[in-house]
Amino acid sequence: MKTVQVEYAGRIEVKRGETPKELYSHQNEAIKALNETNKDAFEGLLVLPTGGGKTLTAIHWLLRNFINNKKKVLWIAHRHELLDQAFETLRLSAYSSLLSNVSGFRYRIISGHSKHGRPVHIEPSDDIIIASKDSLNSGLDYLLTNWIGHLQEVLLVVDEAHHATAKTYRKLINAVKDDLKKRGHENGFQMLGLTATPFRTDESEKSLLKLVFPKDIIFSEHLRNLINRGILAEPIFENLKTKIEIKKKLTAREIKNIEDFDKLPKDIAEEIAKSYERNKIIVSHYINNREKYKPLLIFAIDIIHAIALNKLFRDKGINSDYVVSSVQDLTTGSTVAAKDNKEKIQKFRNGELEVLINVEILTEGTDLPNVQTVFLTRPTASTILMTQMIGRALRGQKAGGTEKAYVVSFIDDWEDKINWVNPEKLHFEDDAEFIEKDIPSGNRTARLISIEMIEEFARIMDESIDTTGLEKLVFLKRIPLGIYRFSILEPSEGYEPKPTNYDVLLYDDTEEAYDNFVQDLKVLFQSIDLQDREILTQVELDLLLKIAKEIYFPDYQTLLGYRDEDVKNILRFYAHNEQKPEFLAFSERRKCDLSIVARHIYDNSLGGRAEADYIKSLWNDENSFWQVLFSYNKLYFMKQLAIEIMKIADPDIYGDRIVGSIPTVIPDTIPIEKLTLYEIKERDIVEYRKIKNAVFAKQTDAKGFITCAVSGIKSQMRRDFQIDHIKPMSQGGLTTIDNLQLLTRKAHVEKTRRENTRR
Repeated sequence: MKTVQVEYAGRIEVKRGETPKELYSHQNEAIKALNETNKDAFEGLLVLPTGGGKTLTAIHWLLRNFINNKKKVLWIAHRHELLDQAFETLRLSAYSSLLSNVSGFRYRIISGHSKHGRPVHIEPSDDIIIASKDSLNSGLDYLLTNWIGHLQEVLLVVDEAHHATAKTYRKLINAVKDDLKKRGHENGFQMLGLTATPFRTDESEKSLLKLVFPKDIIFSEHLRNLINRGILAEPIFENLKTKIEIKKKLTAREIKNIEDFDKLPKDIAEEIAKSYERNKIIVSHYINNREKYKPLLIFAIDIIHAIALNKLFRDKGINSDYVVSSVQDLTTGSTVAAKDNKEKIQKFRNGELEVLINVEILTEGTDLPNVQTVFLTRPTASTILMTQMIGRALRGQKAGGTEKAYVVSFIDDWEDKINWVNPEKLHFEDDAEFIEKDIPSGNRTARLISIEMIEEFARIMDESIDTTGLEKLVFLKRIPLGIYRFSILEPSEGYEPKPTNYDVLLYDDTEEAYDNFVQDLKVLFQSIDLQDREILTQVELDLLLKIAKEIYFPDYQTLLGYRDEDVKNILRFYAHNEQKPEFLAFSERRKCDLSIVARHIYDNSLGGRAEADYIKSLWNDENSFWQVLFSYNKLYFMKQLAIEIMKIADPDIYGDRIVGSIPTVIPDTIPIEKLTLYEIKERDIVEYRKIKNAVFAKQTDAKGFITCAVSGIKSQMRRDFQIDHIKPMSQGGLTTIDNLQLLTRKAHVEKTRRENTRR
């Protein structure tokens, strides 16, 4: 029988002696922490900054504690480059100082790449499997039958673990865990996540990561400590203003897309990428500081930008090249694969290339110790991406790098303020923690809703649009109660999908409908056969949207802030994660009532300088929300304040009946249980939701069925029920859990009718 050798599987022979790479003190401390944790089953994270040696630390630890004791290891990642890096580290660490009990061990590498194996090749004798999570999911039966099913204990390592909240990761993790459990080995599952950024794009998703890694962070190290020890380079941040004007007036929605999608509008991206003047500034700045900056790694906007910059560098005699995920040959139309990337990266490591330009692919898992400078020629609003880009240059002298690393940002003049991530804050950032308050600061939530406010006020200021109905609304009614904020992995120009933020704002009109919709998502998804997919087909998405609108948003045309796209995005998020999006309450909402400011100006007859000084003091008050709420645009603030004053001064314009000054009222302080649910909702949306959830939990059985307290009718859908006071508030009843019950809408109507009849 003819046989051929393959590199993706085989046996690594243990070499006698000490491992050539000595660990730093922080890596040894990490191993001590892991040893302590490993006394029991665990699922936790190892958090080290980019360049801090996560892979080497994990490999040393698992070789000594698992492979050396003839226990099995499954190492998963989402890109084949990360698999290659893990295997190379494994191969170069196989010394008897770590492996005293074995003479060798078997390995297997699995991914969709042509040079790697497939799940069908898995054999029970494999000691460590290094695999892409997508390939393992597609061949999950082979993994379970050929390998996991023979084991009593396994260590699962998740590389770049901030991605692990995705459904495909969780499917794989749960499959391994459940297989061990059903065979009586539930304590035989250990899981270690590796990451430099223990958060996804949005901070609210920390709670999801905590569900995947309940042991939390086992060990973490500050970036500043590694800089002080010379392990990482001292970052020197330089900003170079290009003085290039991006003349297009961005809409509020485009600003939001830039901040959330981390992607420029196509026309603006092209304008920047093709700007000869801007590109010339980038190249000239390097040439003028060549000795200080080289070797240079550039992060470009897109493929067009990379090609344009590369040509300018070469025209100036600089030996440069670019790496991208794929590029189409303009002559033949064929797609040139990224197979040349590896050779180009190696040339850069060897010093054959002075400048390497890349688009997105050198952010995770690529070791470039010789980088002296990073040019950030593309803006980003992503903390993770900014951390990873800067991290490429941070290899310190003790790690074969440099004492100092230059990070040069090229800043354009935008007509609209955009909150790009500020890299100067990177090394002051504390270790990420998973235990946090359920509700973020009001200032943060206010920032999230301010874009919607800009759009609204822009409509008010547009005299061609009749906005009388909008202006007539009580101002506070136009401030959202809170927001659903979540992230979905979306396709990008690079190799890896990028996490994209979405916001759904909830107003008085829509909060109840959205809450019922979100709570009923599991039931709604029973109408389609999603199976193991994370992506809804267009037909499925349209069907679910149609059902949701009919059941939860029948009056959607009259609801303030309702958008089909918001409902679709929540549906897509649930399909991807099987989790409900987290709700962030705007707890400081009542401090944003501009009508109170207007009343103060009117009642005190402020005018001229007095009014100007008062408004200025409000606007500049660091403890207020006005600048954040109006996205630092004082013109919108002044315009809206003028409208609120006009409502008081000339009430006939909007049909208001309150005329002139009104007495000052000092409200009583009463227990919250004496308020109606609606009043609680107006004052404290967090407490309102807490009460509501507790009432539903009280009348929901183990199978998820909710029971009407009067009729006994059962349903799994929240929208079929209403909360009712057992003892009416009119008779002294309080809004407490023990005095609240759930009734079907029909039962509630009948109960109300009977009570009215008795009166």
